Amino acid sequence: MLTDLREKSQSFLIYILFGILIIVFIFFFGPQAEGCQPGQPQSRSLSGWAAKVNGEEVSIREVEISVRRQALIQQDSADDAESLARLRRETVQQVIDQALLEQQARRMGLAIGEKALSQYIISKENPDYPLFTDREGNFIPKNYRDQLTQLLRATPEAYRRAKRREVLVNRYIRFLSQQVAVSDAELKSAYDLATRTWNIEFLKFAATDYAKTVAEPTPEDVATASKARAKDIEAYYKKNAAKYNREAEFKISRVLIRRPTDKKDTKGLAEAKKKATDALAKAKGEGADFAAVAKELSQGYYGKDGGDMGWQGKKNTSPDDFAVYSKLKAGDISPLQDTSIGFWFVKATDIKPAVKKPLADVTTEIATSLLKTEGQKAAARADAEAALNTLKSTGALAAPAAEGAVPTTSVQSTGPVRENRAVWDLFPGLGRSEVLARKLNGLNKKSPIVGELLEVGDALVVAKLKERVDPDAKKYAEAKGDLSDRMRAERSRQLFGNWQAIVFGPTSQRETFRKFSGGSMLGGLANKASIEINQEAFPVPSKTATPPGQPGR
Repeated sequence: MLTDLREKSQSFLIYILFGILIIVFIFFFGPQAEGCQPGQPQSRSLSGWAAKVNGEEVSIREVEISVRRQALIQQDSADDAESLARLRRETVQQVIDQALLEQQARRMGLAIGEKALSQYIISKENPDYPLFTDREGNFIPKNYRDQLTQLLRATPEAYRRAKRREVLVNRYIRFLSQQVAVSDAELKSAYDLATRTWNIEFLKFAATDYAKTVAEPTPEDVATASKARAKDIEAYYKKNAAKYNREAEFKISRVLIRRPTDKKDTKGLAEAKKKATDALAKAKGEGADFAAVAKELSQGYYGKDGGDMGWQGKKNTSPDDFAVYSKLKAGDISPLQDTSIGFWFVKATDIKPAVKKPLADVTTEIATSLLKTEGQKAAARADAEAALNTLKSTGALAAPAAEGAVPTTSVQSTGPVRENRAVWDLFPGLGRSEVLARKLNGLNKKSPIVGELLEVGDALVVAKLKERVDPDAKKYAEAKGDLSDRMRAERSRQLFGNWQAIVFGPTSQRETFRKFSGGSMLGGLANKASIEINQEAFPVPSKTATPPGQPGR
């Protein structure tokens, strides 16, 4: 009985508290207070409708609450008239999204009573709650009154209407998310893809590893190839054009002393030039470390890197600057340059001289290279085929011991490779192989050998299964619950996108979220809806184009 009495007394106190709040709201924010709100711009009426969504009106007051909130979120978003107009237009569009979702919620039968709404407003679930509290985080009615009128410029009626919409939208999305289902077959498939792994061991035979073991082609073979393989030689020349025809390049380091920003500052200009002249003398001093001078004195972007500007050529520098670089030899420091950005000098730390080699001059060189490369590939293939034959006959991976074999060839391993790997044909340590990727599912203890040579880049690979791990039924049963939650959450994101950011977040990012993470729901609702915006109250800013496919929105 005592318990019943206590509960009834607590309930009675709650009703008294809400009664007091309602009286305070009426007294301070009732119709008699209209137009007397501190800080309210007198030139803009807060009465009337802002938008009509499927025939239902959204009041200007409700939108202005969101405008004020957005101004707080986005800080400097309303510094001028144009920015404020853009903010108000973006905000009314966001409130329209909220209204569309609220209408869907009501169609689903979702609702919130007056008592529950009041409890939400004075609870920590309300995003505005921190505005209404004291330093200890307690809700203070006076703070609520002050912030509602001064900060949000709202009446209790308009604020409660906006909060009702907020609650219903959240409940609706939450309800829809709970309806997302994942079948047992999907769960099992996802688990199998994540837990089935293969560990492949392999021998790799790279042609370049045989450079020292393959004999140089004879002059006779080179002469024959030069005539018989003219097309191959020309194709090689074109493919490697940068090797045979290039402009000179200079590896440059620079020290820059900037000019004063005020063009009339003659004293500052003289000081900058003197500082640059002194820096040049220091850089040219005996035993000087140019990089250290640049780190100490240069004001340029590259100063922190010791002035290193990388390789500079005609294609990536201005003609005037290149003219300075082209007069330098490796190790030279240029004279002081007086330019629009300031006073600077450079050091050529290295030089790639210009190369001009016509095809006729390099035919023999290319023919020799082709023959050597082909010889190396042939040697690599011979060893790879021998290793594959050994694998097929003995089941063991072993590098061939024949004369000329590469002694560094050793058995390597990819480590566990998952079935749902990010890149389907990429294997750690081995490289990319579509052939191996297609054969993975067929590799097991009874059939572990990849029965053909794999071509991976310029190498040939002999491979076999080292270990295969298949999904475990017991572990699947243990992981099924968590996996189901993750898959449902992911499916919800795909369907609804980042709805919280779109509907309640910064309006400046709303279109980006709609485009890249908006899901399909909001777009579908807007496309089918009848929407009208009060153009006089929320005009399209002159510098803001209407988004494609959204006339009047």
